[in-house]
Amino acid sequence: MAINILIPIETSSRELLYKVYLCNLLCHAGFDCYLGSKSNIYHLAKHLKNYIYLDKGYHADVSEPLYEKIQENNGVIVNLDEEGAVDFMDNSTLKERYAPQLFEYAHTVFLWGIKQHELIKQNTRGTEKTIITGHPRFELLKPEFHYLYNQDVEKITQKHGNFILINTNMGFGNNVKGDDFVIENYGNRFKNIKNIVSFDKIKVNAFVELTIELSSKVDKKIILRPHPEEDHNIYANAFKGIDNIKVIYSGSVVPWLLAADQIIHPDCTTAIESSFLDKLPISFMPENYPKDIVTKIPLEISIKFSKISQVVEHLTNNQRYPNDEHKRHQVLENYFSHNQPTAQLIINKLKEIRINNIGKAIQKNLWQQFLLLRLKESYNSLKRSNDYTFTRKKLQGFDHEKIEKIQNVLSKNQGLKKCKLKKYNKSLFLFARTSNHEQRNKM
Repeated sequence: MAINILIPIETSSRELLYKVYLCNLLCHAGFDCYLGSKSNIYHLAKHLKNYIYLDKGYHADVSEPLYEKIQENNGVIVNLDEEGAVDFMDNSTLKERYAPQLFEYAHTVFLWGIKQHELIKQNTRGTEKTIITGHPRFELLKPEFHYLYNQDVEKITQKHGNFILINTNMGFGNNVKGDDFVIENYGNRFKNIKNIVSFDKIKVNAFVELTIELSSKVDKKIILRPHPEEDHNIYANAFKGIDNIKVIYSGSVVPWLLAADQIIHPDCTTAIESSFLDKLPISFMPENYPKDIVTKIPLEISIKFSKISQVVEHLTNNQRYPNDEHKRHQVLENYFSHNQPTAQLIINKLKEIRINNIGKAIQKNLWQQFLLLRLKESYNSLKRSNDYTFTRKKLQGFDHEKIEKIQNVLSKNQGLKKCKLKKYNKSLFLFARTSNHEQRNKM
């Protein structure tokens, strides 16, 4: 009998592609993979027995109750952090996410790079549980996987032609749920959260000003792509009546990066993705910005400007700036394990865990749990609370049709036989090699 792996997904534009890829590889390695929203996966974690839980990040005082329930059910916690590299100058976020408490619960922690390993060695004794693998999200940016994006790139290019892509990351100071929500929910993770919120607001104004100025100086369309948690209306209202500016948040950012002529960001992870794609990003930050609340790695690998006039001059005069390509590649290797076979390393370790640590899967009366989850989904859909609407927005594109499309492309180009795909509700799917699961849980 196949062993279950439970995999939560929170933001489909960032996670869906690599998680479907990983689920298909794991399926062929003998696992059954449940991919679902956090609430669905957390529910299964409390009712299944003998499984692997692929954790997407540790949060103090939030993760522990779930971890304890997983251990009660003889589950094995394996950590693959979604935020495992980009951090402030003092590495405060990484120190929190890889705190000693994580290593008390986790069987294995997959690290993005050697630099994170060095940091963890200074703060915990749990390094024997770590494996430096990189992250599959970045592995899929390598040239051999560009076939995954070609169709979307072509559609974007046909519709928008030549354009400048501006990516924002002001999800704290321009959050769709407001400042009070941010301070209440993130205050325990970021001691200087109020300063971050305030500076994000400065960045929003600066990027609005930059975008408007560029619209009158460059003969191209400008596409501003906000962070998924931002209030997109702030930008849409600011750019009303300006024909060559579009505010678009649609699908994965990768096809947009590949299609763009130039890429501008403040201190955003899209700079990392651009560099993996061999595109040199431009960072624009307001003058005299507070360096303690700005993420360092995106700036290290970008051309940096602090004045709008400098950005305009660079884009209109095609000025060449020194590009230390060796340094950029060194950063990608040190923090992101650029040359590692990431997915294969992860799968090999999970197969080892399956052999040595997990008993026979137990799934008595599982159909009752699936029925309950379906009823909960229907209730929440009818109720349409703010939390439900916000969650569905972040999971936009996480559906049967999109997953099937990704599987078809993988099957055609990787030679992978498609896994059986079963939908339990709008945000819970099973990937399995055989139909045994479907027959056993048929409702």
